[in-house]
Amino acid sequence: MDVQRGCCWRCENPIEKEVPCDVCGEAKYCSEICRFRDQWRHKPQCGEWKPKQCSNPKCCKESAKLKECAACCNAWYCGETCQRQHWKEHKPSCQKCTREIKAAVASLKVNLQNQVMRCPYYVGNALAIDLLNLPSNELCSEVERSAKASEEDPLESSYSILSAGCGNLRNWIHTVASLPNEFKGTLHTVLNDLDPFVQARNVLQLYMMIMYSNDPNIAERITTIWYSLHLPEEDYKFLVDCLRALLGFSADDLNKVTGGVLNLTETDMAVMGLVWKGWFELECRKGHPNYIDLQEQRRRSLYHYDYLEEGRRLYRKRLPSELAPSHDEYDKHGNFIPLVNGRLCSLPYDNPTLTGYLFTQGKVSHVNVAQEITRILTSGRFVYCIEYQLMPFSEWDYLKVKKHHYNKSMVTMFHSFISDQIKRTIASIKAGAQSVSVIVCNCLNILQLAHFKSYQFDRIFTSNIADYSGTQALLKVMKPLLNRENTCSTIITQHWNWYLLGPYDDRYDDVCTASNVRLSALDTHSDDMEMITRLANPQAMVEEINKDIYHVYFYVQEYFNNMSWFVSYLRAEYLAVNKDSQSTKPPSFQKVKQSEGLQLRDFRRGNSNKVVPFRYRLKARVSVNQTRGMDRMLEWHFP
Repeated sequence: MDVQRGCCWRCENPIEKEVPCDVCGEAKYCSEICRFRDQWRHKPQCGEWKPKQCSNPKCCKESAKLKECAACCNAWYCGETCQRQHWKEHKPSCQKCTREIKAAVASLKVNLQNQVMRCPYYVGNALAIDLLNLPSNELCSEVERSAKASEEDPLESSYSILSAGCGNLRNWIHTVASLPNEFKGTLHTVLNDLDPFVQARNVLQLYMMIMYSNDPNIAERITTIWYSLHLPEEDYKFLVDCLRALLGFSADDLNKVTGGVLNLTETDMAVMGLVWKGWFELECRKGHPNYIDLQEQRRRSLYHYDYLEEGRRLYRKRLPSELAPSHDEYDKHGNFIPLVNGRLCSLPYDNPTLTGYLFTQGKVSHVNVAQEITRILTSGRFVYCIEYQLMPFSEWDYLKVKKHHYNKSMVTMFHSFISDQIKRTIASIKAGAQSVSVIVCNCLNILQLAHFKSYQFDRIFTSNIADYSGTQALLKVMKPLLNRENTCSTIITQHWNWYLLGPYDDRYDDVCTASNVRLSALDTHSDDMEMITRLANPQAMVEEINKDIYHVYFYVQEYFNNMSWFVSYLRAEYLAVNKDSQSTKPPSFQKVKQSEGLQLRDFRRGNSNKVVPFRYRLKARVSVNQTRGMDRMLEWHFP
C-alpha cells in the first residue's frame, strides 16, 4: 500500500483511533467515514487478503491452513477429500488456466528478448520512490529490532544501494531526502545504467550538487536545467562552465575534487565525455545561424504520431480544472520555470542536456542498443529526445507534492517540491553521509566487473528490467550481491508490461468496463453527485467510456481484482526463462515464490511489501502522475 504506516488508507492523516477493515483487517482508517468512502477501491484487495474459504461448496471451511490448487492457484482446499469432491466443477476453469499459461510461454520467450528502446530516460516514467525506507525496515519496532540481534543503531549504520537501470536521479534524490533527520550513518549508492547519455546527465547534476553546495540558488537552478526546454542566460552559462570543467577531468581528478563522493572508472568517464562534448558544442543561442531550435524539434516529435495528440487531450481532460491552464502553458513551450511576479524571465538559450538519440525509425532491441548508442556518440548528431508522455509531473508523487506546496501552477508546485528534495540531498552530502559510484554497463553483466565482486547491498532496485530479461535471470545475477548480514536486505523488481506479454484475457477489459466505471464514480465525495447521477444511466456510462478509452484500461483497474492474471504471468515467465527445466508443466506459484533460493513477499496475503508499494492508488492522484493501473513491484529476500 502506498500510504505511510500509521496513516489512514483514505485521507492519509495520522490515525489516532484505528478503524480497520472488518473483513480482512489489513486496511486501516481514521474513521468510519473514510472506511466507507474507500470501500470500492479497497474491495479487490480485500477479496485477496480476507481469510480463505474452502472452494468445495459442501465444506466452505475457513482456515489459515488451506492449500491452493497447484495447477491454477485460484482455488483453495482444506484437504484432498474436498479437492476431489470439487474437481468436476473446478476442472474446466483449472484446465483453461493451464492452457493459457502454456500458450503464453512461447510468446514470452520471443518478447522478453525483443523489447524496443526509444530514447534516453532523462525524465522518468515511474514515480520516485524511497529505496531504503528505514522506518519500515531497519527502524522497525523494538520487538522486531531485538529479534535481529543487532547491537548497531540503525540510525548510525552504513548502507549500500544498487540501482540497476537507474534512469535519472529521482529515486536516489528521493531516497536521500527521505532519510530520517536523526540519521547519522552513511549511504553508498551505485547508479548503474547501460545508457551513457543518462549517466552523463546524472554525473553532471551530481557534480553541480557537490561543487556548488554553498550556492543558495543551486537547487532551483538544477531543477530548471533538469526539465526546462529553454534557459535563462545565467543558468545556461553555469551549465556550460560545468560541462567545460568535466571535460577537463580524469576519473581520479573528479574523485578528488568531489572529496571522494563521486566515483567513476576511466573507461566510463571517457564515454560520458563524448556526451558532455556533444552538449558543449551545440549552438543553443536563439537567432544564431547554427541554432539547434529545440522548440521546433519538440513540436515535430509531438505531432509525429497521431496517438500523442489524443493522449494529450485525455491527460488534460482528467486534470483538476484549476491546474489545466498551467499545464497548457508548459505543454505549449516546454518551460519548467516558475513565474516571477506573474511573468516569465527571459529565456534566450535552449537546454542542450535535453538532446541525445531518438529511435523514431525502425525498432532497436535493448540487446543492440549499446552498439547503436556508440554509433550516435561518434556521429555527434544529438537531437531533442524527450517523449511527450515523459513529463516532470509524471515522476514525482502528486500526493507528496501538493502537501509540500500546493499551487494552481503545476510548474511552480512541482519546481518547489523538486528543489526542496535536492536541498535535502545537498545537506546530506555536505554532512559526509553520501557517496556515489556511477557505472555504464548492462546490469546482467555487472558481476563481470572485477572491482564489483566484493560489493554487498542492503537494497537492490532493478527498475523494470525483469520485463526484458525475465525475473529469474535477473535474480540469479543480483542474489550474490545481496547482503546476507542484514535481515532487511531486499531485491526489488518492477513489472510494467506483464498484461501485454502474458496470459491476459481481453474479455477482462469488458468485465472491467461494464462493472467498474460506475464504481469509480461512486468512490467519490458528496460533491461528485452530478457524475454519479450521470453514470447511473447505462447509456450515459457507455458514452463516457467511448470518449475516454484510456479510462477503461488503466484508470478503473484499481476497482477490479486482476490478481489471478498477474500470478499466471509470473508462472508463465518462470517457465519461459528457466532454461534448465525440462518440464512443460506450469510451476506452482509456491515454486515461483522461491526463485533462485530467495523468498518473494506474498502480495496476496496482505500488505506485505516493506520497501515499496506493490501497486499505487490511481484515483487519489487525480491522474496528474499518469500512473498506470497495471504496474506492480515485487520484493525478494533471503528466507
